[in-house]
Formats: sequence, structure tokens, C-alpha cells
Amino acid sequence: MVVIAVVGLYLLPAAGHPPATNPNELVRIELALAMATWATVDLDSPARVYGYSEDLARRDDRMLADKAPGLSLAAVPVVWLSGSLLPSIPDSDLPRYWPLRHLLTGVLVALGTALLCFFVAAGISDLRDKGWIPLALIAALGTPLWSYGTVFFGHAPAAALIAVAWVILLQPGNAPGGTRTAFLGGLSAGLAITTEYPTALLVAIVFGSLVFRRVPPRQLGSAFAGLAIGLLPVLVYHQVAFGAPWLTGYVFKADPGFQQIHATGLSGVSLPTIEGLWGVLFSSARGLFFFSPVLLLTPIGLWLMHRRHRWRDVAPLTAAIVVYVAFAAGFVDWQAGWCAAARHLVPIVPLLAIPTMMAMAEMARRRWGLLVLAGLVALSAARGFLTLVVTPFFPPEFDNPLGQVVLPSLRDGVAAPNIVSSGIGLHAGFVWATAAALTAVLLVWGLGRLGRGFTPWISVVMALTIAGQVAWWVWRSPPPDPQLERYRAQLLVNLGHREAAARIDATLRSTPPSARGDR
Repeated sequence: MVVIAVVGLYLLPAAGHPPATNPNELVRIELALAMATWATVDLDSPARVYGYSEDLARRDDRMLADKAPGLSLAAVPVVWLSGSLLPSIPDSDLPRYWPLRHLLTGVLVALGTALLCFFVAAGISDLRDKGWIPLALIAALGTPLWSYGTVFFGHAPAAALIAVAWVILLQPGNAPGGTRTAFLGGLSAGLAITTEYPTALLVAIVFGSLVFRRVPPRQLGSAFAGLAIGLLPVLVYHQVAFGAPWLTGYVFKADPGFQQIHATGLSGVSLPTIEGLWGVLFSSARGLFFFSPVLLLTPIGLWLMHRRHRWRDVAPLTAAIVVYVAFAAGFVDWQAGWCAAARHLVPIVPLLAIPTMMAMAEMARRRWGLLVLAGLVALSAARGFLTLVVTPFFPPEFDNPLGQVVLPSLRDGVAAPNIVSSGIGLHAGFVWATAAALTAVLLVWGLGRLGRGFTPWISVVMALTIAGQVAWWVWRSPPPDPQLERYRAQLLVNLGHREAAARIDATLRSTPPSARGDR
């Protein structure tokens, strides 16, 4: 029942028909349609119907996707099978965009991401005897996996694939598997790169660890064979689209601004900066630890793993975290466009969850530790939930999107449509309030199972933590910035909430220039 409830929460946002699309999603869906319908990688035909994404590459006057093709390739059979079942656009054989988008997101992203933490926890022997279901539940609802499990981006599927490869090939706490298992792990690693290019950094660490551990040649060869097969789709795609297996869409960026970004350093990545490190880890705009404070327990978990004489497990995890954070902090566009939390760090979230779950299990053995954990979990789940209840797409202009977008929009009566509200007509806000209550019940149950009771105090601490967070935001929130309010109004228009946007515009027009801070 716990797993079913988590899957339901991940699937909940898959509804609605806003007038604007997200470029990152649009280009992936158009590529899937182009391959499924016209057997081509040229996006001109679907783009004439659905619109032109900003995330395009151009080569020889052909419009192409600039994203890794893995998620689009996986969508092709779904498009084939569902095309005749979905409502079609008038005067076209193509399905309507939003039903197709929700179907692809639910089948290819939400389901796998919802189950990911349960797979990871069940696959690690040190966690199986510590209440792995409650630990996995907290990781599933207390990290940005929840946010990215609801959008048609490649980050969450890549996170799932790299986590599967990690657990299968490096077997944290377990004895190594056989050649068949090694092949599957290598295949998953190759598919991770096919889905999200930067995961090549993590794959290199996995295979470097296998070589360093002197894995038997048959297993190592089997893993490399799986890796090669997993990489074959992306290499063929590059050859067809860009003329060589090693060329990606980043070389042919169509947008001049994106061209400038990717011309810096190595495809837009140089040495990490202080601004980038703070931004992707701690800032209220994109910080991974801001949106998921429970992941701050990662160093404690790594230390506990080291104490158990498993340096061979700690070393690759530490290397993966350091390397991937350095990549995200060194990216020129570390804000990563319209998104929640640190989008580029999502592939390492399941790896961070491994030591985090170790630390949670240890803290839950002591009452004070359990109460501290309850506070961290409450903050993480509440902030993650707030990235869904209005929109998971926050423009980079907002340096505190939860306080500047979500809370004011909730006060304005805005709530994202969801499967229940769209299906049976209930008010979206009521459904989200019910989902929040269900999330709280699940987390209290999970923490209670970890702490073997003490449930009333867990509930009190979680409620006080969330109330304190809201009070802090209200107390510290400055007067609304007129320019940001205009951005918020435009965002609400893009989401289909025109009445709320009109009220914002009316308020701005009725406010004297001196009070608005206009010059």
C-alpha cells in the first residue's frame, strides 16, 4: 500500500491543458513523434503543429533536437501504441499535445522514479534489515526526485538508470554478481548516458571502480559489452542527426544565447565557482540542500559506511558526488532555466540517498535523533510538495520561488490541475490539500516505524517545523517586487490562470508608482 500511495502521488500532477509548453519537454516529445510518425529525426513536421521549441539544433537547414535522445527513443513505442487511442488535433492525425505529454510522463518518468528509492534501498544489504521501506518512502517524498518524476525531462530517468547500474555493478555491501548481472548493469549505464549526457561522469567512476577492484575479466567484459549496447542508440542517432557518432546537438545550437553558453569552456562547463556552488547547493533559488535538507545527512552516512570497513563503497560514492557537484557548479547556466531545485544534480540524488538512508536509520535509534530527523524530513517534504502544487517550472528571475511564486499564488487561489480534479471535477486546491495530508500521514508512519513508536512526538515536531517555516517566510518576506509580480502574472498566464494574472495586473496598476518602487 505504501508503494501504491507513492506512485499515486507521483502521478497526481499529470493533468491539465495550459496554453504554454515547456521547451525542454516539447523538443523531446516532437522528436519521439518525428521518429514514430515519419521515421525521421527532423522536427519540422511536428513543430509546425505543436510549435517551435527554444531547445533546437540546426544542421544543413534541418531542425533537430539538442537533447540526449534516450527519453524520446523510449517514447517511440508508446506513441505507436497510443496514437489511435488519444484524441487527435482537428485536421491532423497527430494526438493532442497535453494528453500525449501526460501519458509519456506517467509511463516513462513517474512510474520508474516513484519506485526508484525502493529498488535502491532493497538492493543494499545494510539497509534491508533497518526498515528499508520507510527509508525508501522518505527518500521518495523528501528529495527532488518527486519534482522531476512529474516532468518529461531526462534527469529522473537518467537518475534511475545510473542508480540501477550503481547497485548492480558496485553492489554496496554485497558480494559481486555474475556475468549476466554485470551485463545488465553495463546496459543500464549506457542507457543513462543515452538519456542524459553528463551521467558519463558517473559511468566513468563506476567502471573505474570495477577496474580498481580487479573484477574478474569475464564480469568486466560483460559489463563493458552491456555499456556498448546501451550507447549504440545514441551513437547511431548522432550519426544520423549530426554526421558523426561523437557530435551532439550542443555543437549545432540554434539559439544565439545558448550558442554563447555552450561556447564557454567544454560545452558550457568550466571550473566551479563560488556562486555556482552556493547556487546549486544552498540557494533558495536552486539549492539542492535548500529544497531537500534531509540530504545534508549524506556526510554522516558516508562516515557510517566507512566505519563498517567499506571504504570501497565510500570512495566511489564520494568521487561521484564531488565530480557531479563540480560539473553543475561549473556550468555557466547553473540556474538551468525554468525548473525547481538543482536540475543538473538530479542524477546523483539516488546516490546521495544511499548514505542519507544509512544516516536516517542510525539517527532513528535515538529519540533526539529521531526528532531532528522528523524536522529535516518535514522541511524536505514540504518544500518538495510546494514545487508541485502550483508549477514545477520556476523562471530563473526568482531568487526564492517558493516565497515569491508559490505562496502568493496559493493566496490568490491558484492550484495546479491534477488527475483527480480533472477527472471528477473536485477543486484542485482541495485535492492538493488532501495529498498534503496523505504525504504527512505516510511520513509520520515511516518515521514511526524507524523509531519503533514515538509517533505523537514525531507529528508534533513535523507540524511545528512546517508552521515555523511558513511563519519565517511571512515575517521575512519583503514587499512584493513589481517586476517580479509582472513575471509571476505572465507565468500564471502561461499556466492557464488568467483571472489570477489579471488580478495581479490590476493591483499593480492601482498602486502608486512611489509605492511600487518604480522609477
